[in-house]
Amino acid sequence: MRLPREEELVRLPTSSVLHYLPGRTPLGWPVRRTGQGSPQGLRGTLAVAVQLPSGWTRTLLPAWQREPGAPDLPFFGYTAAFFRQGELWCAAVQTEDNPRWNPELYATRDLPRRIRALRRKHPANRLLGQLEVCAREYGCYNAQNIFYGRWEGAAPVSPSCNACCQGCISSQPEEAPPSPQMRLAFVPTLEEIVEVGLEHLNHPEALYSFGQGCEGEPLLQAPLLARAIRALRERTPKGTLHLNTNGSLPQAAREVIQAGLDSMRISLNSAISDHYRAYYQPRTYDFEDVLETIRIARGHGVWVSLNLLMVPGVNDAQDEVEALIRLLNDLDVNMVQMRNLNMDPDLFFQGIPASQAPILGVPEMLRRLRAGAPRTRLGSHNPAVRS
Repeated sequence: MRLPREEELVRLPTSSVLHYLPGRTPLGWPVRRTGQGSPQGLRGTLAVAVQLPSGWTRTLLPAWQREPGAPDLPFFGYTAAFFRQGELWCAAVQTEDNPRWNPELYATRDLPRRIRALRRKHPANRLLGQLEVCAREYGCYNAQNIFYGRWEGAAPVSPSCNACCQGCISSQPEEAPPSPQMRLAFVPTLEEIVEVGLEHLNHPEALYSFGQGCEGEPLLQAPLLARAIRALRERTPKGTLHLNTNGSLPQAAREVIQAGLDSMRISLNSAISDHYRAYYQPRTYDFEDVLETIRIARGHGVWVSLNLLMVPGVNDAQDEVEALIRLLNDLDVNMVQMRNLNMDPDLFFQGIPASQAPILGVPEMLRRLRAGAPRTRLGSHNPAVRS
């Protein structure tokens, strides 16, 4: 534990959420100690953490002393909070300023009316039924965008997965904290996928996005995805057809890409294979398969982003940063999206080996990525790559 550096702190961003951390005592230094000596338990105070809005990347984890019997924390991206000069601050840097992800544009008063209107238009479409649950109960922006008719819209397709990610938000073992979302329980039909897609792609700068938080791995439904992509492209040239995936099945990815996929985002927590396996716990594939999927996609001209699951003190280690720069350059990756990993840090560190390399800090990590992989864009969101 250390004091934050000035470049790691910001005033609390608009739309941030504070979370109480039960069974934990915050750690810190008395004001007049200026960080000298060991941190102390701040008795008589509440332990809190910040959940950042989209586009912000945390730079430090909260510091606490866990008390006996403390419960595990739900799946949020816990960020260190500070009280400074009479204001709330937190440990974060902004990696993308995209007004389309402003929380004020979501869960608006007219959303229920929009949901009813689209459901009445396609009353038998089960995919829209799933998206209504995601929009209303889980607050999913991509699901809501289907009903708003704009930007990135969700199309979940797979109830199964071939990984067992520690921080999976749709499937957890009984002894773990409950998943914040219920996983898709059916495979939508070709007609259901195409029906929703034609509605959504009709809007300017639309992005129809397979692979959502409420599902497993969409490449397990590659034949269905390929048929849906071909059917959509036979009906409209508009919009971006996009896939969020773990990249585990290169030949399945090739099938979907050749059908007409425009962009792909591949999730990983590390460019070091042992660290990747420790988090993803892959069942039927390995890290080399993920790299091969990226090669295939870029070879076909598909825009490829990495969805980097960020944990300060891990991803900003020198060996992690150097490995990531090599991957970005070797595979010609278009973009890295910085994503705060939603997970109790105590649970995360139980399964992930600690790095023995120097910790650079997140701002320095970002500087080295920009300098070491200048062709790769840094951000937080999927771009529309086809009008």
